[in-house]
This record gives sequence, C-alpha cells and structure tokens, in this order.
Amino acid sequence: MKKAFTKNKDKHITLMLFSSPDKKAKKIRLNKTIIKSTALFTTIALSYSIAATTGYMFLNENYHVALERIEYLTEDNMRQQNEIASLYNYSNEVRDKMENLIKFDGEVRNMVGLKDHADKRLEEFNGTLIASRGGVNRPTGVIAAEMVSETAAQPVMMSSVNWLNDSVHVLSSQMDVQEEELETLLNDVDARLAYLEARPSFLPVYGQITSRFGGRKHPFSKTYQFHEGVDIAAKSGTPIKATGKGVVVFSGWQGGYGQVIAISHGYGLKTVYAHNSANLVKVGDKVSKGQVIGRVGSTGQSTGPHVHFEVHVNGKVVDPVKFVNSKS
Repeated sequence: MKKAFTKNKDKHITLMLFSSPDKKAKKIRLNKTIIKSTALFTTIALSYSIAATTGYMFLNENYHVALERIEYLTEDNMRQQNEIASLYNYSNEVRDKMENLIKFDGEVRNMVGLKDHADKRLEEFNGTLIASRGGVNRPTGVIAAEMVSETAAQPVMMSSVNWLNDSVHVLSSQMDVQEEELETLLNDVDARLAYLEARPSFLPVYGQITSRFGGRKHPFSKTYQFHEGVDIAAKSGTPIKATGKGVVVFSGWQGGYGQVIAISHGYGLKTVYAHNSANLVKVGDKVSKGQVIGRVGSTGQSTGPHVHFEVHVNGKVVDPVKFVNSKS
C-alpha cells in the first residue's frame, strides 16, 4: 500500500492510501491542529513518564538510606537509654549502701555509748538527694521504664538525664562526706573504747556490802561521819582486782586505812582500795582492767577482812555502786 500526502491551503492535511496500482486511492483528511496537539501531548506524556521514573528511582534510593539511618539512630538511642537506666539503678544501689552505712554508723555509736545522730543524718542525706532531683524521689524502675519506652518524648529523656546527673553528683559528694564520717567514727570509737577500758565498771571483789556510801556512825569513834566509799566483806587473801585500766599513783600504808592502793585512770577518774593484807603493785606500775593488784585484809582501823573501795571523779568522791552501774 502506498501513501501520499497532499497539502491544502486550509487547516487540513489529506492522506491518500494506495493498496495497489489498479485500485482507486483512499483519501483521509486530518486536522492540522489535532495533529499538533497530539504530538505535543505525546511529548509531554513521554517527558512526564521519564521524570516520574527518575524521581521514583531517586526517592526509592533515599527512602532506603533514610530507613537505614532511622534504624541506626533507633538502636543507638535505645542503647544509650539502657545505659542511662542501668546507671540510674546503680545510683540507687549506691544510695541504699550510703543509707546502710549511716545506719551502721549509728548502731556502732550506740554499742559503745556514743551519741547517735543517724536519724538526723539520714533525713539530711535524703533531703539533699531529693532536692537535687527537683523535689522528686522517684521509686526504683520508674525512670528506667520512661527511658526505654518507644513513645518517650525527647524532653522527658533529657529531663531524666539531667535528674540522673544531679543525683550522681550529690551521691559523689555525700560519699566524700560519709568517708570523713567513717574516719571520725573510727577515731570516736577508739577514744570511747579507751575510755571504757579505763573507766571503773565493777566492784573490786565479790562479796556483801557491809557499809554504804554516805553518812554513818563510825565503828570506832561512834561519831557521825561521812563514809567516802563502800565496804565489801570478803575472805582474807581474796584477790583484789583493778576496776579499770590505769597507773598506780600510791601503794603503801595510810593511817587508819592500813595498806592502800590508789590508781589514776585518766579522764579525771581515780579509785582507792584500802585495808589490804598485801599490795601486789607499786607506784608507776601500769595495770590493766581486771588485773589482780592486792589481797583482801583487815589492816588499819578495821572490824574484819574487807575492801574499802572509793571512786573519785575530778577530785570529788561519788557513790561507787551507782558509778559502776551507770553507763556514762
């Protein structure tokens, strides 16, 4: 089939189609405007198709890059959140140990008779910690749950981080304070134990008290006199024990008291043991608590074997029975 075009001066194009030489040609008239519009539309459609394909390929590539970036950031964020949550739990463990140390400090002080301020110190410690956390003392696990939550907002996380940083800073400061407190405790306990070792805390012999501290009728003069100690009856030769650690400041005969031993215990304390049958220590000897220093006798003005026992505090006599039974 042959094709031929003929041009008209009008707005049409005539298309002639020949199927064979011996047959009559077929004529088709086409509007020029339609042909131009169709060509323009085809060009636009082809351009749009190319642009769309290129855009899709670009977006698809960037989508996968963005997706990988999001996955990386999500994993990194979760890792950081878990680390912070673990640090929070650790800070709580440190806080609990600090509280236990403060309580232990108080228990030790109570055991040795020192003043215990553990309750006050616990209140101050927790008050400082709560203040550092913006007035909120969250229970263990709450912040961890907030921070590992996928829906947790960034401001909440930053608030938790700041809260945790403040808590760790306070705990660090309090650990320094507690270290100083423990050093003070050791020094106080050492000093207290030294005092307790020196302080008279029992009677020098076991026996019946035949004459108490205070006013009484003197067994020989029959006049009213102040008895500056207690008389404890015991068999002659019974060991007399030092009632506290100290240094012998007198050992010898002293008028109506017969054989006497006096021990200085420091801290303004002194004890006297009189009417002994024998003194086993001399002036300057250091004696330990419970050490045998003499023997029961009836020397001097005495109605029978016994120990006259005195306790002096800062130069003044006190009731020996009350003193050894007190916890001061």
